[in-house]
Amino acid sequence: MRRLFILLILSSALQAATLQSAYALKASGLVTDLLHVEQTLYAATDRGIIDLFDIATQTHKGTITLPAVPDFLGDLSQPKIYSIDAFEGALLIVSQGKSGYRDVYMYRERALERLIDERSELIIKKGLFVDAQRIVLGLLSSEIVLFDLKTRTPLYRKAIKARRSGGSALGDIVLSEERKTLITADESGEVNLFKVDDFTHQKLFIGQNLDNIYKIDYKNGTVITAGQDRRCAIYRQNGEAYYVNGSFLIYAAALSPSAALGVFASSIENDLLLFDTQTKANIATLKGHDATLVDILFMGEEMLISAAEEKRILFWNLKQ
Repeated sequence: MRRLFILLILSSALQAATLQSAYALKASGLVTDLLHVEQTLYAATDRGIIDLFDIATQTHKGTITLPAVPDFLGDLSQPKIYSIDAFEGALLIVSQGKSGYRDVYMYRERALERLIDERSELIIKKGLFVDAQRIVLGLLSSEIVLFDLKTRTPLYRKAIKARRSGGSALGDIVLSEERKTLITADESGEVNLFKVDDFTHQKLFIGQNLDNIYKIDYKNGTVITAGQDRRCAIYRQNGEAYYVNGSFLIYAAALSPSAALGVFASSIENDLLLFDTQTKANIATLKGHDATLVDILFMGEEMLISAAEEKRILFWNLKQ
């Protein structure tokens, strides 16, 4: 009841508001992915660099730099980083490799180790830790690979649509908070839930998105989607489902930890729309980005971090 009361106060204070960012931090290149662990923000870039920021002091505190890779002409260039994830002090990095394939690195105790390279011939869109011994990889071909870190071999490689005919390019994958359920989205507009250990299919969410889903988030039993069809959909485990319209392609969306708040990139002006996922009421428009949104993170229920295809990372105080 106390959380609900606080949320109602917050919603009332921000109703129909336009918010400006509280402050910004600058990355080494165009931001491609964000990750926060306690008070550290990791910002992956298109230049093969991950910037580390101290959120409490709002300062830059270091970088992780990947080796250069040869392009199709043989010239060395800094690799674009596609995704980052963390678990128990280790960082998992998916980046551009040779011949259009992907490299996967582990960064731990200030040492960088390459786990997968072009010899595996994998085009990986995203990698996530399942636990200290396993990672899950989402392939652009809408296949999922569960990879054993000790043996350096796949435990399985499964197609998302194996139970049905046809397939679609992968949009995004996320894990549930306990890392036991994998949630996938693709260009069909479907969202699927699988048991990570054996890829048992658990649930299909369908009907709200009609086209490609670029990004998804999953918090507290709730899914939010960012759709090419200008729809931001909400699915709940109890069967409730609806969508909120944007005025442009929706490239990013996120949920607060309680799933009480949702946010998505809502317009061609790169605005973000904050809304109440229960009442569907618009709470605030967040203005400040100059490029296409790529990632949004909640820091609790009252702070938001967002990044676009630019160097600036914006921090939003939702209490103002």
